[in-house]
Amino acid sequence: MYNFHKKFFVVLLAVILISLNFLSMLVSANTSGSSVDRLMSVIKSINTTKMTSEDEAEVTLTVTGTPRPTTTIKPNDIILIIDKSGSMSYDNRLEAAKNAAKEFIDLLDLTKHRVGIVDFSDTSSTFPLTTDANTAKAYVNQITLGGSTNTGDAVRKATALLANHRPDAQPTILILTDGAANDFEDAKQSAAIAKNAGIVFYSIALLAPNEDPNQSAPNALLKEMATSATHHHFVLGSVGLPDIYKKIVQEMGLASAYNVTITDTVASQFEIVTGSYRDNIPKPIVNGNTLIWKITELKADQLTFKYKIRLKSSTATGSYLLGTTQTEYYDHEAKPYSFNTSNPTVTVTYKSPSITSVQPSKGLTSGGETVTIKGQNFSQRTKVYFGSYLATVQSISPNEISVLTPIGSQGSVTVKVQNEDGKYATDTFTYYATPTISSVTPNEGPITGGNKIAVIGSYFMKGAKVYINNKLATSEFATSSKVYAIVPSSDVPGKVTISIENPDGTTAEFRNAYNYLAPPPTPAVQLDSITVTSGNLNGGDQVYIIGANFDKNMKVYFGDREALINYYANSSKVRVSTPIYANPGFVNVKVVNPDGSSDELQNAFEYLSPPSAPAPQITSLTPAEAMIGEQKLVYIFGKNISSRAKVYFSGTEASMTFITTSKIRVITPTSIISPGSVDVTIVNPDGQSGTLSNGFTYIVPVPDPLPVINSLSNTKGSVTGGNLVNIHGQNFKKGIQVYFGDRQATVTKFISSNEIEVRVPPSSSADLVDVKVVNPDSHEASLNDAYTYEGLQPTIASLSPNSGSKAGGNYVYIFGKNFNGKMTVTVDGQVVAYTYLSTDRIRIRMPSSDTTKTVDIVVNRDGLSSTAKYMYY
Repeated sequence: MYNFHKKFFVVLLAVILISLNFLSMLVSANTSGSSVDRLMSVIKSINTTKMTSEDEAEVTLTVTGTPRPTTTIKPNDIILIIDKSGSMSYDNRLEAAKNAAKEFIDLLDLTKHRVGIVDFSDTSSTFPLTTDANTAKAYVNQITLGGSTNTGDAVRKATALLANHRPDAQPTILILTDGAANDFEDAKQSAAIAKNAGIVFYSIALLAPNEDPNQSAPNALLKEMATSATHHHFVLGSVGLPDIYKKIVQEMGLASAYNVTITDTVASQFEIVTGSYRDNIPKPIVNGNTLIWKITELKADQLTFKYKIRLKSSTATGSYLLGTTQTEYYDHEAKPYSFNTSNPTVTVTYKSPSITSVQPSKGLTSGGETVTIKGQNFSQRTKVYFGSYLATVQSISPNEISVLTPIGSQGSVTVKVQNEDGKYATDTFTYYATPTISSVTPNEGPITGGNKIAVIGSYFMKGAKVYINNKLATSEFATSSKVYAIVPSSDVPGKVTISIENPDGTTAEFRNAYNYLAPPPTPAVQLDSITVTSGNLNGGDQVYIIGANFDKNMKVYFGDREALINYYANSSKVRVSTPIYANPGFVNVKVVNPDGSSDELQNAFEYLSPPSAPAPQITSLTPAEAMIGEQKLVYIFGKNISSRAKVYFSGTEASMTFITTSKIRVITPTSIISPGSVDVTIVNPDGQSGTLSNGFTYIVPVPDPLPVINSLSNTKGSVTGGNLVNIHGQNFKKGIQVYFGDRQATVTKFISSNEIEVRVPPSSSADLVDVKVVNPDSHEASLNDAYTYEGLQPTIASLSPNSGSKAGGNYVYIFGKNFNGKMTVTVDGQVVAYTYLSTDRIRIRMPSSDTTKTVDIVVNRDGLSSTAKYMYY
């Protein structure tokens, strides 16, 4: 993956005001309320039924859509936004995104839907809405990398393309990205404008394989840009991307409800906790105690909206209805519906006591110690319990209680402060007793450890740790007077201290409690014989070493070279592979144990000289001839060929690739210019050679015929290019180049030597041009005045504003497509100057008008024009 801050956006536009039909309303009481019909439901709940003045409660709205039958699929006009910025080169993301976009196009039912494309980096390019899947996929194929991530511009271009969507179609955007937008606020604002215009907004975040989606800023941005939380998806490292596109295609045109507005008003006894609703997708509009959620399209999914409330200081005790909740929506035929959701009841109670500290937080099991409990809301008849035992209260105030502890058992107990109304608060207190060690059995063992001992004493606790000579031992609790431990190893023999540490931090120690016994001396290693006494200088001979007291980590040497031990049989037998040696002759064999003991056999192994290699031979060449000046791939067969051999054709060295000792591959030299047969020679590194006389023949090449152009399958097209044209003629070769005027075309298919298919390049202007072909051998042919570039039709999509004062002087932005800096613009027949901003936007200053009237604004390019109406008032 490469570093960059670019994102791939695939944007699905959906949501004209669509409506959902109501069947019935369900209401439940107590802690939650719901309203349900066959299209959608809203259930309201709260996480508590009782509150005090210091509490915050969480309110949840669960919004559920009901699947629509597939017979009610609504047509969609969809724009895919494809990020081609530099970061899309990571992990081949752009290709993954392009493949996913093409799969998406293939899955769409283009008898109902249309699809268009916006590809962007610093700037954006567009492809208009179409039902031609092949043309759309061809446009996706030509998208290339480069630039930064101008997300806001891409969304605005997509919104402009959808300005003239079909009246019965839902405008939809599907956006996919792998990085942060250049400007987050601009991206969010452009998405908000699109959603306010009735466009359904899907988003997919393409994250790194190990990226945390909950901590990802780009993922949070795309989630906020989406129509709802269920309209947002993410993938890690592109895994699962096709499945997400398939899911989106399957739900395209299907929704439970459209243009849903949920108005939730909290009762006046409560107030909304500021910011507690910020994580909702979409975010609500908050006005005082009212929250309003607007959902352009509700799928057959479940959305959850949460916020928190607290009591107002003026609220008295009692029971209160949480508020009112009303939902309005439309079905797919734009019919309006509304319903109310029942609200839960909340009971306001008195304050409960609370504990802030218990000091001291631990005491002896015998009890009778003074403990101070601090907190709030204590009453004069408050009782204090330590576990199940009642403590003696010495003094009490609203914020502090002094008690004498009752007796207890080792460990943690609950301290409970209970007021006379039954409300209580809890904390913890730890009872402890000082442990003792009286004996250890057995009290000695090997220095290597591993044996089990019992530590005897009193007041041991479950989970107690045993340390032997300050080393933590593996232990097992038996009773409060016995703990078992596995003795760890020691570096030196002698008596050591054993200590116990309880989980509550109390400790006991017993000095000289355990004696580590010294180990017996290790016997010296002994080498008696070897099973093989000679071998090759290249090593690798398998030899058994026979002796006594071999350690598993021993080393074996042949002379000064260490041998590889590949099998340890036992302490008296190992197998080794002999090491490589430089010179023939006898060497000593030596064994060394890790403790330093060693043994050696003098002149025990002889390294033998290798036999001399035979001379190379050549038996045949395939093929055995080539054109003069041609680089030919030739296989040479024979025997005794070295991997470092050299090959000569009539004394000129050829490039060689070694395959086996009987087969090599060469590329014939091009410096031989005379026809005829030549000798072929192989020379091994040892100087021995083999020659095949007249083994290879050079022949004179036959000149290639000239290419000819007869006709074109199509002789005209738009200046934008991109259309496919078949060229008919003779003597075309693979690798041929094609030019329309001075612009090179792309050869998309080499059909035969008489026909090729090309994609016409774009032209800067309408023109009649020659068509030329150039073969790889530089032979060329032309067909004069063969292709006509036709002008590009400009289109006006909208004016902003589309009316103004007859005094003139105001600026008007003209939105559309196919604009350039060489057009003519007229207002009511009068030519006016304009400012070229982009291919889809220009700006003019309106002239004055003598009367109030509606006039034509006309944009003309290459003789083709488009008109829009403007009203003077």
